[in-house]
Amino acid sequence: MSGSSRTSLPRCNLCASERIAVYHDQGYRCVVKCRDCRFVFVDPLPTPEQKAEIERLAYDGDMLPEVADFFRNCHRDFKDDPVIEAFRHGLRWLGAHRKPGRLLDVGPGTGIFLHLARAEFGWEPFGIDICQESADKARAEFGIVLQVGDFDTYPWEPAGFDAVTMLDMLEHTLDPAASLRRAWQLLKPGGVLYIAVPNQHCLMTVLLDWYIRMRGPGYGFFLERLYVPPHVYYFNPETLRSMLERAGFETVEVCTGNVYLGRYRLKLGMRILMELVLKTGRLAGMGAKVLALARKPEVSGDCAHEA
Repeated sequence: MSGSSRTSLPRCNLCASERIAVYHDQGYRCVVKCRDCRFVFVDPLPTPEQKAEIERLAYDGDMLPEVADFFRNCHRDFKDDPVIEAFRHGLRWLGAHRKPGRLLDVGPGTGIFLHLARAEFGWEPFGIDICQESADKARAEFGIVLQVGDFDTYPWEPAGFDAVTMLDMLEHTLDPAASLRRAWQLLKPGGVLYIAVPNQHCLMTVLLDWYIRMRGPGYGFFLERLYVPPHVYYFNPETLRSMLERAGFETVEVCTGNVYLGRYRLKLGMRILMELVLKTGRLAGMGAKVLALARKPEVSGDCAHEA
């Protein structure tokens, strides 16, 4: 990796290449890009202990105020808003491809998605999170018991779930390829996986990346807002599809969607500008979210890329 004094090169989590180039330098870490498959990630990765602390700070709102604002609506008397409706849309999408059964949500936060899955769609909810505060909130508000630990190593029974969901989670994990292989192991044949991640190729990110690389006025502010500490991998539709297929999944659909700006603390002029860019991007197939639905084959041998 050019410009790095590190004794070992980072390896791409998608294609295992060591042909890595610096994309942005944040000081405490670099955002890098694989020269072969174009996957974007950070180097160095945090340790598991550092990652758990970063997630705790994000959950508490000390790091990302908009996340704290969202969590404030995650209680038993929640107010319907576009975020809640997006959860329902995902559950309808799941239900169109798999009869409700045992659903495992990875990184469920406050548990509101699992609450909707159980109360409105008939799924039997399970969840796992690395944050104890998430588990406490889910139990207190919705009576949902979450496991606290590492999804990749937690001893669930293989082929025990009809659906696995990862909503705004995969970009946080330290080894997304391993997480997808683990999801494959835990799903029953014909089970479905639903993923939502930020889109590295959304129009907003493309424009801000260009501005940051040109060192425009205040570029450092946009760099830190675009590449926030909890996120360590940055997907686009092509890289997510490729990683799913390498893990043994059949891709049902990959598409893009947008985010809800209502929870962001923005001035009116900035909000109007961002809404315009986001809507333009959505029309151009460059929405702010990548949404993917994949299926474990009904008849399959061992996962071809199982670790």
